[in-house]
Amino acid sequence: MIWPRAKKRGNQRLRAGNSRKAIQQARNTGVKSGGIRKVALLISLVCFLALGGSALWLWLPTLVSNVDGWLKESGSFLVREIVVEGIHRCHRDDIIQALNLDSEQLIFTFSLVQAQARVEALPFIKLAMIRRRLPDLLQVEVVECKPRALLYLEDLYLVDEEGVVMARAPAGEVLDFPVISGFSLNEWQQRPQVWRRLLKKATNLLLIWEERGKEWPEKVAQIVLDEVCGVTLFTTGSNWELQLGSENYCERLERWRQVLVLLGERASSVKYFDCAGESSVVAGLRQFKIEADKKAGEYGQK
Repeated sequence: MIWPRAKKRGNQRLRAGNSRKAIQQARNTGVKSGGIRKVALLISLVCFLALGGSALWLWLPTLVSNVDGWLKESGSFLVREIVVEGIHRCHRDDIIQALNLDSEQLIFTFSLVQAQARVEALPFIKLAMIRRRLPDLLQVEVVECKPRALLYLEDLYLVDEEGVVMARAPAGEVLDFPVISGFSLNEWQQRPQVWRRLLKKATNLLLIWEERGKEWPEKVAQIVLDEVCGVTLFTTGSNWELQLGSENYCERLERWRQVLVLLGERASSVKYFDCAGESSVVAGLRQFKIEADKKAGEYGQK
């Protein structure tokens, strides 16, 4: 007895004359078989990588410790020199201490970001850039804050151009900066946000004055801050008092300059200029000038 041979369904050849249904069935069979093999290969690869990564993760601390010890014993890649650039007021020793390096510090085993943050937290430091120079040099470049004024709070403190209190003014150093005052240390501690805002206004006014310094006949001697009245500026030489309020300093200073031009030499007899109005400037005469005018009137003089 001859048994009929079973037909293979797995891989059917596509011959001319096959029906459309047979062709589609053969294609689907090939796609399913190839997709299963790809999925199995992908699962095997993922399992292999997971096992390898786990083993490496468990062995990594031991590897790092061994390499760290070997490099320190051989003296390779140890920080042997630190170059600090850009310092004027800040001390080099303070910067090195802020880096917080070990006595045998490998040049690539500490965080540059954290070290930079510690250096920028120092007084006078505005920006710090730390770079590794293989094999053994560390370069630290800093940008210091520039003092613009002195703040009087029972002692003198340096203030930068952004109105930030930098540090206590160095003793014995000649500091030719305007003095900002108007509140006590107790008031500063109780409401620091209010006085920081006014301090920022004062430093903005100083920047405006410096940018247009050729237009003003004198320099700034002192700035007095008041929570209600705002900013009052005192000049050198003529000792004028300029009441400028809390805003629109460019416009109010320009009105003051125009009044000075109109007054000419008579401006020396003015004690204060109230420029806080919207479109006016009020000038107040000095006391000795008023008394002289009274005496001249008694004797019939002009």
